[in-house]
Amino acid sequence: MHAQPIRQLKLDEAIEIGLNQSKMLAIGKEKIKAADARIDEVKASRLPALKFLTGYTRLSDVPPFIVSLPFSGASSFTIAPVILDNYVMKLSAAQPIFTGFKLENLEESARYAAKAMSSDYDKDKLELMSMIKIQYWGLVKAKQFVMIAIENVGLIKAHEQDVQKLQKLGMAQQSDILKIQVQLAEAEYRVIEAKNQMQLAMIGLNNTLRLPLETQLEAIDIPHETMLEMPLQEMVDKAFLTRPDVKSSEYRIKAGETQVNIAKSSWYPQVNAFAEYNYNNPNMRIVPARSRFDQTWAAGIQVSMDIWNWGLNSAQSRQAEAQLAQALDASALTKEAIQIEVMQSYTLMKQAVDKIPVTESSIKQAEEQVRVINVKYASGNAILTDILDAETALLLTKMNKVQAIIDLEIAKVKLEKSIGITL
Repeated sequence: MHAQPIRQLKLDEAIEIGLNQSKMLAIGKEKIKAADARIDEVKASRLPALKFLTGYTRLSDVPPFIVSLPFSGASSFTIAPVILDNYVMKLSAAQPIFTGFKLENLEESARYAAKAMSSDYDKDKLELMSMIKIQYWGLVKAKQFVMIAIENVGLIKAHEQDVQKLQKLGMAQQSDILKIQVQLAEAEYRVIEAKNQMQLAMIGLNNTLRLPLETQLEAIDIPHETMLEMPLQEMVDKAFLTRPDVKSSEYRIKAGETQVNIAKSSWYPQVNAFAEYNYNNPNMRIVPARSRFDQTWAAGIQVSMDIWNWGLNSAQSRQAEAQLAQALDASALTKEAIQIEVMQSYTLMKQAVDKIPVTESSIKQAEEQVRVINVKYASGNAILTDILDAETALLLTKMNKVQAIIDLEIAKVKLEKSIGITL
């Protein structure tokens, strides 16, 4: 079985692949199309509707309507002959004239609903981009952990070779070699763990990008040890202006307001104009009926109004007002959650920034400790365990620095997402 070729991947490329391959975003696009189609549907209901109807009916035979006149020379005559074959052709048109502003509000509501759906799509897109960035930097961290762990194994193996040489010269004991071998086994175990974590991070990123799960990725972007420079209150204010979920909630409030107006439209009279053209055989407007096609037409205006319907209009109005109140409360909750999210993300970013110089100082101290102990060991004033412990401490400080740097990148991603920006 051949090893999978390694695919080098930049962060921007990963984001582009994820956005193009996302089924969630594809569903969002279809929802936007459906919302736009709803606008066209409502607009169409405000325009004249033209319908054509045609059909054929075969009737069962019945006695004709015959009238007999005793004073007439004729014994009888037929008033309504039996026509068994009936043909209908009807062309009709209807135009709403006044609907209590219902159609106007329906169109406005549909437009706000479409805008809310578009904002929902932007929200899903922002969240997906943030997820890809976090997983990407997680893969970068896992890769650096592997490199540090492998470097540590190399140092221990070098110590093992040195001690074996000293043992041959009678200057080291077998217990020293056993100590190194135990330390080496632990170091190799850390390499296996680090590689497993890198593979898991790779599988997670592949899944999000909808790439084959066995694809071997190499994240090649380098993290930048910089923070997002912006006052906290300005971040919160910007989030209220740019977050897609804030816009979505505002559009749903406006849609809720139009729904209230739609419910209230039932209190008004409904006025509609109509016209129709009939070309039927027989045409029922012509008496007596005759088996031939005749044309007739009709036109007029209809006015209807609910006089009493057991409180149906009131119930619909109260329902729409309650839904509007829910939308208002949901918008307030959204803004509260965003403010908390921005503040928490900002705090995490500040903490990550503060940790980096601490880890750098720890690395310098650990490196100095390793140097001093190696000098002491060479002069016989330290034992091998001291060296191994110092190098283990150096290993941990290096990993802490990697963790702090990646924590900063992830904190920036979360903060950008909480503000509603993508950098």
